[in-house]
Amino acid sequence: MLGQIVDVIIDRPIHSLHPQHKDIQYELNYGYLPNTISMADQEELDAYVMDVSTPLKKYRGEVIAIIHRNKDEDKLVVSNKRMSKEVIYRKTYFMERYFSSYIEMAYPTKEDLLFDLKRAGFHSSDCVFLHSSLKSFGNMDGKEVLAAFKAFFKDGLVILPTHSWNCIQKNQDVYNVDTTKSCVGALTNLALEDRDFKRSMHPTHSVCAFGLKKEEYLSLDLNQGTPVSPTGCIGSLWKYNAKILFLGAPLSKNTFIHSIEEEMHVEDRFTNEIFEFVSKGYGQSYVYHMPRHYSSKRDHLSENYAKLKPHLLQYDIAQEIHIGNSPTVVIDARACFDYVKYLLEKNNHIFDDDKEYIDDYESYKKTKQ
Repeated sequence: MLGQIVDVIIDRPIHSLHPQHKDIQYELNYGYLPNTISMADQEELDAYVMDVSTPLKKYRGEVIAIIHRNKDEDKLVVSNKRMSKEVIYRKTYFMERYFSSYIEMAYPTKEDLLFDLKRAGFHSSDCVFLHSSLKSFGNMDGKEVLAAFKAFFKDGLVILPTHSWNCIQKNQDVYNVDTTKSCVGALTNLALEDRDFKRSMHPTHSVCAFGLKKEEYLSLDLNQGTPVSPTGCIGSLWKYNAKILFLGAPLSKNTFIHSIEEEMHVEDRFTNEIFEFVSKGYGQSYVYHMPRHYSSKRDHLSENYAKLKPHLLQYDIAQEIHIGNSPTVVIDARACFDYVKYLLEKNNHIFDDDKEYIDDYESYKKTKQ
């Protein structure tokens, strides 16, 4: 219903008291949409009216946002003025403070993303690695998404994967930092067009980075001998205390796990053949000798990494939030590194399949204290 014009019948005008909870006074006009049904409670859809400070009986306006309550019915936000997520959050707080929810915007902006990042507890000096689905941000330009992350993490590092394993596959294939496209999403290719980002020289699993320490960080990919080396850019995320964000992207995209498997010497992860790739950029040329990812168990073995999600959430290694309209999982790279190493020490081939597993990580951590 985002962006639709709707009619609202006001049954709880501004300044009135809640019918069951007399200690709650409505700070907005509140009502329902006639001839609609909410699947949550089989009653009419409810709506806050945002831009009128006097009591109303009815109102026509645009659905500029939806407040999605966890385990409760959604609430529409109706107005004839554009408002930021922060304003909506503040104006509906009198009621929404009693519920766990997130706000989906009809017209999300850079300022909305900045508000969400701040509320999620991020700091300007953080290092963040972004796996992304640009579509998950809804009606928002990708350049504006990048601008928000650059503005917020101005004192840290913003990193995106810019892999090219889809086209750098055969001996003597040439990777060029300026012209080789990324195969891992629209946002990553927009970052490659942004002069504030710089790309690493890795021929198949490059990254691009923005921030004061990007030169030091990107140099880690020089002269590596595997797709995702434990000492390369992606494998070193835990050393940078990075937060890995899955912005509308599944955890099967967690390339970081490849590096932990390599560190733990998991077999059946590479081709027997060693390839010679040429990497060109910044006036230099490098020759890389490396295998490619391969497993006899299945194509794209990383699909099995998705089974980590409930365990990472259980142990507070990950949390679920929203950045803009994008449902996001945030993983602490250092804590994830420790947990996956623990799993691989118990079962070196735990990711050979996608079957659920049981662990005793809490007890294990206590023995290490």
